[in-house]
Amino acid sequence: MNSRLSTGRKTDRNRISLFLFVTFGFTWACWLPLLANRQFAAHLPVLPGQFYLGSFGPLAGAAAAQLLPGGNGLSAWIKTLFSFSFPRKWLLIAAGLPLAYGGIAVLAHRLITGSFPDMSRFGLTSDLPAGLNVWETALVWVLTFGIGEESGWRGFLLPALHRRRSLFASALIVAVVWMLWHLPAFWFNESYLGMGFGIIGWAISLTYGSAVLAWICAGSRWSIIPVILWHTIFDTITASDQAGQVMAMVCSMLVIVQGIFLMRRLGRTPRLRA
Repeated sequence: MNSRLSTGRKTDRNRISLFLFVTFGFTWACWLPLLANRQFAAHLPVLPGQFYLGSFGPLAGAAAAQLLPGGNGLSAWIKTLFSFSFPRKWLLIAAGLPLAYGGIAVLAHRLITGSFPDMSRFGLTSDLPAGLNVWETALVWVLTFGIGEESGWRGFLLPALHRRRSLFASALIVAVVWMLWHLPAFWFNESYLGMGFGIIGWAISLTYGSAVLAWICAGSRWSIIPVILWHTIFDTITASDQAGQVMAMVCSMLVIVQGIFLMRRLGRTPRLRA
């Protein structure tokens, strides 16, 4: 029995190690040339949208981990990721929460600045090519920081950790890995370069955001469809030019508050069977 348990733990460690190696290797291979060009004028050749290409690192890492012993295989894993066999309330929760954040943030913007944000620019961002409408922008978020990221963070790493730890502890570990994964972006991406001391709020928000997403994913029986929905709507609101500092800050604060309330519940969630 102990031998089987030890073998299982070693298998889990090997799969997580491969996931991390491929995830960071893929993403940082995309992002480090952008860093070198920005910080050192290296003039390295880069592809259009190379920053967004890097978002597929977690997907690549999770897919690679499924090929090792202990994985369910790519086909079974994909079926779990995109399964609709969960209570439909989680779709309402996943969509309703970020929309509620956004509604409160709009009112906060009005109170703080004296005017409403320019809603004609809702969802649009100068980080993407000009001419995209809000639905095309949302599709970019679905494919990149939705499917690309969530296939790895919540689709693989969170349940792999949760087999040995509480859901809250697993969500915290995912948050730390998620932060480190972003590291090169702080030296070339405009949104991160201008963050300054706001990086502290960003880190806290990401940590509790990881708790919120863990709650949604576990409730959705490990399908990432609701998580992708939450992530896409949240990014469409907070990454938009019209969000400015006020709306993005308010949305992040609301995520932190919700994450704090979820801490105890996540800590009581039974571990997944190894």
